[in-house]
Amino acid sequence: MPELRVLIILDDAGVQDEFQHHLEKNEFKHSYHLVPSVLEAFHVLHQEAIDMVLAQANLALEDLLRQYPFVPCIVLGKRSEQARLDGLLAQGASDYIYIDNPDWYSMLDTTLNKIWNIRNSLQQELIFASQRYHNLVEALPDVVYELDPQGHFTFVNQAVRSLGYEPEELLGQHFSTILFEEDVPQVSRDSILKLYKNNNTGNRFAPKLFDERRSVDRKTENLELRIKRKTSRFGKNEEMYATIISYGEVSSAGAYQPVGGSDQRVFVGTVGIIRDITLRRKSEEMLRKMYQAVDQSPVAISIINQDFIIEYVNPAFFSMTGAGPEAAIGSKFQEYLVNTADQTTYEDLLSSIRAGIDWKGEIRCNRINGDPFWSSLSVSAIRDPKGAISHYLCIMEDITRRRTLDEMLKNAKEAAEAANKAKSEFLANMGHEIRTPLAGIISLSEVLLTDNPRQDQYDRIKAIQASSQTLLAILNDLLDLSKIEARAIELYLENFSLEETIEALLLPFKAQAEEKGLSFHYSVDNGGFPIINGDRLKINRIISNLVSNAIKFTENGTVEVHCAIRAKDNMPGLFVSVRDTGIGISGVDQQKLFRHFTQLSSSLNKKYQGTGLGLAISKELAVKMGGDITFESIPGQGSTFYFYTPVNTATGNPVQSDEFTYIARKRLSILIAEDNPVNRDYLHYFLKKAGHQVEVAEDGLTAIQKLEKGDFDLILMDLQMPGMDGITAASTIRSYRGLNYDPRISIIALTAYTESELGHKESLADFDAYVSKPVNAMTLLNLIDSVMTKKEYFDINSLKRHYMSSQDEFRRLLLIASQDLPKHMDQFKAYYEASQYNDAAEVLHSVVSILSALESIRGLQLVKRYRKAVQEQHWEVLKEDAEDLLRETLGIRRQIQHALGEL
Repeated sequence: MPELRVLIILDDAGVQDEFQHHLEKNEFKHSYHLVPSVLEAFHVLHQEAIDMVLAQANLALEDLLRQYPFVPCIVLGKRSEQARLDGLLAQGASDYIYIDNPDWYSMLDTTLNKIWNIRNSLQQELIFASQRYHNLVEALPDVVYELDPQGHFTFVNQAVRSLGYEPEELLGQHFSTILFEEDVPQVSRDSILKLYKNNNTGNRFAPKLFDERRSVDRKTENLELRIKRKTSRFGKNEEMYATIISYGEVSSAGAYQPVGGSDQRVFVGTVGIIRDITLRRKSEEMLRKMYQAVDQSPVAISIINQDFIIEYVNPAFFSMTGAGPEAAIGSKFQEYLVNTADQTTYEDLLSSIRAGIDWKGEIRCNRINGDPFWSSLSVSAIRDPKGAISHYLCIMEDITRRRTLDEMLKNAKEAAEAANKAKSEFLANMGHEIRTPLAGIISLSEVLLTDNPRQDQYDRIKAIQASSQTLLAILNDLLDLSKIEARAIELYLENFSLEETIEALLLPFKAQAEEKGLSFHYSVDNGGFPIINGDRLKINRIISNLVSNAIKFTENGTVEVHCAIRAKDNMPGLFVSVRDTGIGISGVDQQKLFRHFTQLSSSLNKKYQGTGLGLAISKELAVKMGGDITFESIPGQGSTFYFYTPVNTATGNPVQSDEFTYIARKRLSILIAEDNPVNRDYLHYFLKKAGHQVEVAEDGLTAIQKLEKGDFDLILMDLQMPGMDGITAASTIRSYRGLNYDPRISIIALTAYTESELGHKESLADFDAYVSKPVNAMTLLNLIDSVMTKKEYFDINSLKRHYMSSQDEFRRLLLIASQDLPKHMDQFKAYYEASQYNDAAEVLHSVVSILSALESIRGLQLVKRYRKAVQEQHWEVLKEDAEDLLRETLGIRRQIQHALGEL
């Protein structure tokens, strides 16, 4: 067992001898230090750790009890000294023993044993408390340090590893090791002390020090400085802002050591804490920047609470609204909106932000003096950590100037659009008036070609067609200009023979060149692809413009045209070169060659007439097709223009053929509504020849009357007719609710306009498709087949595949359907018209079987809809459902008849 360290103070020699004799016989072997006076006892206490003091009552023990209250002191005295014993007990003595008692030695032994047990218990608690304190200090995320009086580290906890140091390597190092050199003089006592009068830094306003010596009540707090991380081999020192709290004038145990018996104390070191505030400093820096950004923002920013009370505004808000801080803060946000804002916009704003939905828009606000201004306003919710709305962020930008400019631009735009519309309408109307007789010429020439003309007649008819197409191209130049400006150019790809197309195209130009005394040559190299796919009309138009210009600007010499199919970027392309020996083009004129309405010079205008659009439009068309037009020219020697466009290779025959051999895939009953007799006869002729049944009407009203009496599959409707025009007639047909015909009947528009040329005046929404005049017979017949395929009431091709192995079974299915479906639907109609709705629904059981066999999905859906309406007694929709079903089955019956006719 560890022994007790006992200090004995006896000034009586007799008592000393007797006490010494007893201690030698005592079974407890403790460490005893015997002194004759209190002064010597102080020296021992200063130098050694003493567990207990035994002292005679007659000695001056008061100072000892006061300065060492934590050391138990047992007083030895006689009964006659009871008052003295009680006084010492009151001043801090632990106990007293009567030495005039015969067994006082045994009582002393008992007291020593008791104190020994207490001392052991306290020592264990002290070890536990010390360990707990050590664990607590080591567990702290902050750096805890102790410095000796010279500023060297005597302790540092594990948190110092966050700076890259190990605790052991800092022990004995000066605190400046972890500071930047330039910062040390600002926080070091040795440097700061020299600046103060009488070397005094004791008042509260003294600078903050890292090696602080002032006591806890005047400690350094919140000292922020840079902490230097341990230098790595990869980079420079990093910075960490830290808060230092220093505690001065305390020993390593946390107290001062007195000197002798006086009140003087000795400073033994500094204890401090370094807390990492890098993140906080960065956050504060970011908040500062954000505040400056908001404060200096040119847009007005405000924060309002849930009651729409303004709590913050930036300076831009003051300048925008004219309201100073006193007027703005605490006012209602609505005060700047309610007097001038549109009511609908205002209510939408309030309802959106109350629902937590961000709102953004333009709204009319008012300044503090009542003047209105336009604002681009954005309001978004600010939510607390729980997701509840606490405030709203409002951002306002004054857009009054922009709105004024927008209004001016809008008016200017409307004026320009009105002028452009007038121009487009003029061009479209003129184009229609010219196209109509031109369409008659082209149509009649096509009819003449079907009568097996002689070779000389055939050549003349082809020349008429080519000239007509050229005239049509010139007309289209003006129309294309408006399309180009409206970006409404569309490509129409078709298969055609390059050789036949070029030959027919250049035939009139050859005659024109020879008449002028020029030598005209052309060659075609199809590259092994006799049929190509591309926009034939646009290609013809570009080549026509190039060849026409070459002949126009050549007085003598040669014009050569070469067309070839060659590969470019592993893709087939059409390459055309047009070379002439004409006047050529100067360098200055080359810069304006492709501008609209531009010719080379005023002197040329007198000699060479033209619109000045040909090359400009040709360039636009070439680029639209993915190609380009380039040229090279020498003044006085001639020019060569190069035209390139990508094409696709194609197999089979071209769309157009001199011999009309087209047979319709499905024979239809077609109604033609056309006021021009030439166009009417032309359409009638080719449709009849293709195998269709055809009737004609001179206007829209007559067409509707014939539709109500007849049974038609398709209508060809001219848009511009006297009386009821095509647009009105189509709209009337679509809105029909009777049972004489199906309002969903296919309608194809015939027009001298394209859809882009109709603009805002008319609409083709009621038409399934449209075809522009002059109408090409093959193009129209293919379009009819395409439209009617989309209009099928059931998938006939799918049925044919199901019955591929038995044609007789397929025919039998169609025959049964053609006989039973009309019978059941007539019975349904009779019951329905007699208001026997349930009986009508029963009849539909048999209809379902037929529709299922035909795979008519829409028919089955309409039956289901009618039954549901009867079951739920929705009489208000029953009539519409019944009529839809009757019209649908009428179309199915018609398609069955067509299918049987094809078999």
